[in-house]
Amino acid sequence: MTVRSNKKTPPLGLILIFLLSGCASLAPPVERDLQTTPAVANDTELDRVIAATLAPFPGNSGAHFLKDGLDAFAARLAGADRASRSIDAQYYLFHDDVTGRLLAHRLLSAANRGVEVRLLLDDIGARGRDSDFLALDAHPNIDVRIFNPFANRRFRLFEYLYRFGVVTRRMHNKSMIIDGVVAIAGGRNVGDEYYDAHEASNFLDMDVMVFGSAVEDISGQYDEYWNSRFSYSIGELAKKQMTRDEAGAGWAQLAQYAEMQKDGVYLTRLRETPFFDHLQAGTLPVVIAPALVLSDRPEKIHLPLEDDSTHLGPALWPLFRQVSEELLILNPYFIPGHDGVAALAEAVSRGGRVIVLTNSLASNDVAIVHGHYAKYRKPLLRAGVEIYELKVDRPGINSSDLGTEADESHMSLHVKTFIFDRKKTFIGSLNLDPRSVYQNTELGVIVEDIGMAEEIAVITLDRLPDIAYQVGLDESDRLFWLGRNPDTHEMTRYHREPEAGIFQRILAAVSRVLPVEGQL
Repeated sequence: MTVRSNKKTPPLGLILIFLLSGCASLAPPVERDLQTTPAVANDTELDRVIAATLAPFPGNSGAHFLKDGLDAFAARLAGADRASRSIDAQYYLFHDDVTGRLLAHRLLSAANRGVEVRLLLDDIGARGRDSDFLALDAHPNIDVRIFNPFANRRFRLFEYLYRFGVVTRRMHNKSMIIDGVVAIAGGRNVGDEYYDAHEASNFLDMDVMVFGSAVEDISGQYDEYWNSRFSYSIGELAKKQMTRDEAGAGWAQLAQYAEMQKDGVYLTRLRETPFFDHLQAGTLPVVIAPALVLSDRPEKIHLPLEDDSTHLGPALWPLFRQVSEELLILNPYFIPGHDGVAALAEAVSRGGRVIVLTNSLASNDVAIVHGHYAKYRKPLLRAGVEIYELKVDRPGINSSDLGTEADESHMSLHVKTFIFDRKKTFIGSLNLDPRSVYQNTELGVIVEDIGMAEEIAVITLDRLPDIAYQVGLDESDRLFWLGRNPDTHEMTRYHREPEAGIFQRILAAVSRVLPVEGQL
């Protein structure tokens, strides 16, 4: 029996046209006044304590590095709770999970106290969350803006087709500024895996908390991004209006969630972190030193890749070329390219020791990146560069191992830190790969303090044999991996990527020959 329908099936071409028409171009941002961080008035306890501490050191900044995920989240919560004037937060990712909801609730609580809150997010991290951010934005003291947004809020895939090279360039900066006098910058987004809160896998990462003149520079770059033509209010983008009742319901849900978490496992662990004890006792270890803030300008995402006039690179690369004794590179997505290999080889030829810690194939959450990094391992090793790759399974490792207190079985490197001759330390969001260098925007702080550089270097180098495999070349120019068992201290030699599954190895091998390195 044949069943006929009066409905005509539209041709595939018409379906595609309809879908693409839904990916309309962005409207120009509405006219608005420039907004900046409220001026420091020296009328709060936080203002006065910081001013008094730094008064004997004009032009310098205070700095405290946050290697531990629990301390890093504690610092953000403490900052939000102590804010009196303003909170400016800038993130690539802001997840809807335990830490994301807890931080959102603290921002809302600060706004209820009269604090002006600005939340600037890259649209990659805002995907599918327009309603959540509309609810925050509905508060009279909170403004939410989205950087380089997708025009179509639902069907993003099609926008990659006709706006490739625009929507593929993102704001990767991470910062949180309290009252214009304290700032946290580094590698951490907002999400459980960055703060030792994820049940299955966490990142090893690093931030730096700064006080003083460096905060003015971080705040200045924030204002530039906030007022940029690439930043849109969430209200301009969202396809729905948020009623007062809907916003109130969203605020109530955040408050209810925070209340439920009070006696939860994560907040219980968080209350035991040394950071709060140091704050209470006034014993937070802070170095006073010159600090230089480096940041890409927002226009970077619009200019040709070869135009470095808005890049932080020209101010950073000379430090690599000036190394004479030791260069320590901690970087998760490491694709140095031929120029990078040559620069590191030159440092070795000058008598310097160059050590790189990056992800192994097993610990790398982006196998395609590892495939292209792998092309440069042999040239680097031949040049005398020491390469270590993070182990993914490390039972029994504790907080001395670059900072995690959780006994997690799966870890991945996310630190973006460089130490130059144990004198200067860069902590930021910059990966040494083509995407960070040429396409995305980045932010970092260089602290010129020998003590800080020495402490981070010692922590790292002392633990490398336990937390990472050393990569080498045998007499036949073949790669091998050398790993030490942390319990027995026995050394094991591997002749293929340790701990990596067959699918990971195949994906990395196939991706290695694909012409996509410039997008990684």
